[in-house]
Amino acid sequence: MALCLLPASALSAGEKRVRILIFSAAKPSAVTLTPAQGNTFVNGLLVKEPTVISARGALVTAKGMTRAAKSLRVDVSGKGAWLACPSGSKRLFRGELEISSTGGRLKIKAAVPLEDYIASVVSGEASDLSGMEALKAQAVAARTYTLKHRNNHKADGCDMCDSTHCQLFTGFASVRPEARAAADFTRGEVLTYKGKLAATFYHSICGGRTESMIYVWPFEHKPYLVSVKDGPERRPYCAIAPAFRWKTRISLRTLSVIARAQKWIGPDESVRKVAISERGISKRAAALTLYTGAREVRISATGFYQGVGRRAGWNAVRSTLFELNSGRDYLILEGRGSGHGVGMCQWGAEGMARAGFTYRNILSHYYPGTEVSYE
Repeated sequence: MALCLLPASALSAGEKRVRILIFSAAKPSAVTLTPAQGNTFVNGLLVKEPTVISARGALVTAKGMTRAAKSLRVDVSGKGAWLACPSGSKRLFRGELEISSTGGRLKIKAAVPLEDYIASVVSGEASDLSGMEALKAQAVAARTYTLKHRNNHKADGCDMCDSTHCQLFTGFASVRPEARAAADFTRGEVLTYKGKLAATFYHSICGGRTESMIYVWPFEHKPYLVSVKDGPERRPYCAIAPAFRWKTRISLRTLSVIARAQKWIGPDESVRKVAISERGISKRAAALTLYTGAREVRISATGFYQGVGRRAGWNAVRSTLFELNSGRDYLILEGRGSGHGVGMCQWGAEGMARAGFTYRNILSHYYPGTEVSYE
């Protein structure tokens, strides 16, 4: 298969493509390929019925069609073909798929046109948004993120994965017409800073103010990823979000189990108290101190947010913009916003769109100093 994101002249469709690692979180050992409308071929053989594709050690096979091989090529035209894994996840694809096996698990790579990918990402990442200008801003941010971070999964032979580790991509069954229109309207547009692609991170709800990147991740400072006020103090743009405010109670016992699993504390230690030890410009927690009784352990607030989220669910601690109140054997977190807080606030973009701002206004607000260019 050809490498993705090749120059346009190298593609018959005249468009760049992106290679995505499919079912990256599930890592299935088998999937079922079911043609929809159009033609579906596996290594040149026409598929007419649902076909199970399985991993056999380092080989892969399509039941009843081919012998086990190092990889299978699937070509899909028309509406596409469904891929379903045993976990129940089912997705519609078209274009080219390459399926191989590593350690008895399938590695599925989908090569799709860039703009089709962007329409799907906008549908998934901004599923709650309705303002066209907000969706256009999301399309430009997603396109720029894709081209800027296309080596995220270089070791896997891909540009991006299909999970929120990169950007959410669920195939083509649920692409919204509005997302397709936003991708088409902004086709080829990217955000740049001093002539280079910007790192266009985005999140759901900032809670009133975005955060400077250096307080969230230990990356090199970027002048356009700084803390910006999200509209009026008493009524920020993202205040229209359904989950603008949140409250969570976590027992110290549960937190201790999580802390041991994350190796913040030792296997024989327990968390007795938690305090915020540093805040960022937006007043988000930047660092926390865990008290075990015998010692104090300092951890990043981002690490806390991610560690608790992985084990207690992402609604347990929705952001690092919170206040802590301690009980005898529990913590109460009262917070605002959802996500890491860096870059564009998606619900803030929605609020700006409803207020009459254009997508370019939105992008310049959340990424100050950048400009829209063409890739």
